[in-house]
Amino acid sequence: MNNYFQINEQISQTEKIILPDDTPMKNKPNTITTMKTSWFTFLPYAFIKQITQPANIYFIVIGILQIIPATSYTNGVPTIYGPLAMMMSISILKDAIEEYSRYKSDQEENNRKSHKYYENQFIECNWKDIYQADIILVMENESIPCDILILSSNYQGGIAYVETKQIDGETNLKQKYSIYDLQQRYHIDNAINFKDKNNNVKFVYDQKNPILYKLTGTYQINNSQVDSLNYGNFIERGCILKNTEWIIGLCIYSGMNCKIMLNCSQERTKRSRLEQYMRICIISISISLALFCLMSSIYEFIWTNNHLNYSYLGLTKDNVFIDLGLWFSLLSYFIPISLVVNVELVKFGQAKMLESDKVMPNSKSHQSNLIEQLGEINIVFTDKTGTLTKNSMQFRELFAQNEKEALLCLSLCHSVVKSKNKLIGSSPDELAILEYCEQKGYLFQGIDNNNHLTINKTQFHRVMNFDFSSDKKRMTIVVKTGNEYVLFCKGADEVLLELIGECQHQQIIHQFAIQGYRTLMLGRKTFSQSQMEIYLTEYKKAQEDKDEEMMNKLQKKLEQNLEFLGITAVEDLLADDVGQTIQDLKIADIKVWVLTGDKVETAISIGYSCNLIDSKDMLQVVTQITVGSIEEVFLQYCNESANIALIISGQALTVMLDNPQLKSMLLKRAFYAKVVIVARVSPKQKQQVVTLVKENLPKAYTLAIGDGANDVSMINEAHVGVGIQGVEGTQAARAADFAISEFKHLKRLMFYYGVECSRRNALTILYIFFKNQVFITPYFWFGFLNGFSGQYLYDQWLSSLFNTVFAALPQVLYALFDEMHPSSEYLQWSKTSHNLLEEKPDVYVQFRQQPIFTIIKFWLWVFNGMVQGLIIFLVCTFSTENQNMDNGMTMEFFEDGVFIYGIVIILVNLKIFTFTYTNYNFTIFFIVLSILVYWLILIMVNDHELSPSFNFYRYLASPQLYLALALTCMLFLFDLAIERFYDFQIYIRKPESIELV
Repeated sequence: MNNYFQINEQISQTEKIILPDDTPMKNKPNTITTMKTSWFTFLPYAFIKQITQPANIYFIVIGILQIIPATSYTNGVPTIYGPLAMMMSISILKDAIEEYSRYKSDQEENNRKSHKYYENQFIECNWKDIYQADIILVMENESIPCDILILSSNYQGGIAYVETKQIDGETNLKQKYSIYDLQQRYHIDNAINFKDKNNNVKFVYDQKNPILYKLTGTYQINNSQVDSLNYGNFIERGCILKNTEWIIGLCIYSGMNCKIMLNCSQERTKRSRLEQYMRICIISISISLALFCLMSSIYEFIWTNNHLNYSYLGLTKDNVFIDLGLWFSLLSYFIPISLVVNVELVKFGQAKMLESDKVMPNSKSHQSNLIEQLGEINIVFTDKTGTLTKNSMQFRELFAQNEKEALLCLSLCHSVVKSKNKLIGSSPDELAILEYCEQKGYLFQGIDNNNHLTINKTQFHRVMNFDFSSDKKRMTIVVKTGNEYVLFCKGADEVLLELIGECQHQQIIHQFAIQGYRTLMLGRKTFSQSQMEIYLTEYKKAQEDKDEEMMNKLQKKLEQNLEFLGITAVEDLLADDVGQTIQDLKIADIKVWVLTGDKVETAISIGYSCNLIDSKDMLQVVTQITVGSIEEVFLQYCNESANIALIISGQALTVMLDNPQLKSMLLKRAFYAKVVIVARVSPKQKQQVVTLVKENLPKAYTLAIGDGANDVSMINEAHVGVGIQGVEGTQAARAADFAISEFKHLKRLMFYYGVECSRRNALTILYIFFKNQVFITPYFWFGFLNGFSGQYLYDQWLSSLFNTVFAALPQVLYALFDEMHPSSEYLQWSKTSHNLLEEKPDVYVQFRQQPIFTIIKFWLWVFNGMVQGLIIFLVCTFSTENQNMDNGMTMEFFEDGVFIYGIVIILVNLKIFTFTYTNYNFTIFFIVLSILVYWLILIMVNDHELSPSFNFYRYLASPQLYLALALTCMLFLFDLAIERFYDFQIYIRKPESIELV
């Protein structure tokens, strides 16, 4: 394979040089990957991840104790490793499924088709087979496979039109240009000569960097004059070629070196608050277990020493540390071995239910372990274009004193071109305005090579043109009609008001702004031929001198004392139900921050139209770029109780982040502000804002939502990232933790799935710890009856089935199907109707401020389990103490164990009813079945002598059994009373406050 440009990496750290050479750049392929590992490293990575889990570390230690003869009650066999291996395998399998999903997504991207130059022709290839310095061919409606410089296009002037929705979420077209001197050299019709020595070209350009919307460099043909390159010659990966038959480009950044990929911050491991708390609880209960084991071993040591003279007991002096290890093995159920896997499987099932939700079509979950975190969000960071809006403009109104002149101004003063009878422009506002002009009879028919614009059949010669810029905030054109020169200007109202002077129509602007419309003011001015000739002479001289300051002064001089023509109102259509969604988020006490690349004025306008900013809010706009001026603006508003909407420009943000004092002032003001909007920000700045909030508000949980590749860094940085997929591209959706198709679905994602999964997962974890305490506590108290000798109470085979058979499935069904406000859908995996929680933001506030799972609540559940385990042990043990068998002997401890175990199984399964809202027939069936299985097993093994004293049918007829069952019912009703009447689910306490650090 031949490449015709070679990269020289040695020239500097900030630039790259491409020389004409046949050396391929195989070390820089166009492959991307979003996988956390490779397939070669996945198993080691997954294994290390599992064995470093606190719970798994605990069970590995228990297995070691089971191997050591002195501390083993399993004859040296590490029986714990069997279920541990099964649980770890299930977790690894789940991770593998999620990793495979990312792998498939990467493969789809890398195997997309394009064309590259090879042996004097363009051949079809996969994106991954393109290398830096390859020459590629892109056809209309194809995506750009890598970052390229445009060498040529099918248009004579080298123009190309691209859609940048993957970069910034905008669907309007942007104009790009080929390198003028290379348009013919690298024309598609001249492909056979690309290797000609006369095509010796040297490129110098910026070294790979994440800065979007910027590229500088030079090119030199055959060692002749050096000419400049700029961003207009550059197209980023992921853009789509539109209204252009073909372009030929040079790959200058490939794969993970593309600008958009460099803006994708490396994905970090995210953990929900519940998962973090669960880890803390595992560690704390391990410490409690150590204390219980230490007490047991000390008691056994003392008891043994006090009874050494009883020779028939065969006692010998024991080592306290050996007894300690033995008790660690016996009480290993203190921490449930199935805890982590059960929780992960439940979350995985919840994520699959989310993906099959018909109310939120095309939803995806890439991080199922974060699903409950959706119910505890304090701050939402959102992009604007394509997220809050459809980026679809509609012309709403024209206010004009002279409608004909205003329409002529609008049809002439714009950057739109016409190709194939279709209007093509970089501004959706201008397209909407021209469509309105056409409806009014002012049809723009294009511009020819002689700078003649045609409106209907009338030609206007374009004499001068000043394009719109974010600094000048206006566009101006001068046209010649006959002997008269007419200047038309349109722009932001605050700029045009200065150029027009006194204007009696500012109330109209205010009315349009209240309605959320984007407004432009129009102005006009006429010149004689002599006046224009003088001006053109002065301006030409400034151009030749490259005097930017003089050119700006001359432009402003030309535009002074304009005549007012009119005001336009254009609406950027909001996405469906955005206003109501934001209103509900605000009711739920969730702060919404808008981080957008749009102008400050546009962002404010959308803020009003989507209910983010109220008419009563006080706007504090910070666009200054010096430390002193920013401090002055902040000091003007010192009232923390005021409803302040803080609006900041990207340039001002840069200054603030570099100054510790300003950063502190920004944080304080943003903390108390009702609304925060940051405009004209880069992807890196979006990430920096999220990082700033996380570092200084450690108790606040953040969610970031966006639709473009420029939102990926922000999405990855937030505690939870949500991508919008669909017409605005898939980059954000692929990188996010969750993906939805519209912003309005955020409400269902948070208010329904967030609240429900947070509630169910918290209670599932608490229940798992509770049932294991009920199960293991009799073991501990049984030690007082045997001198803490380490005698096990339950049959070892039956006890191994506790967390896998007798008390397993009901908790999973609860976590998947229980609902506080169930719909009419009975056992329907795929939801098709809305849930009442979506309209109850107050419930969201309640569950966030008073979460179910807290350290205090955890210990209450553990203590409750211990107490109930103790009661069961006392009743079952002492009620059978004096019961005689047929041979006159009393019952042995094994039958006590069978008795206690059966009551424990009944109680822990009934416990689920105490915190369940929805009891389906099938859930009741499996709860009953889980209880009956134990008794059915006892019937089956009744004929086998498990114990000399055991007889199931006599056991079934004993009054002690029914006494214990009555006790179980009393405990169940007691628990139910606590749950229902004393609100045990949400422990009454003062809500946690979020403080600025």
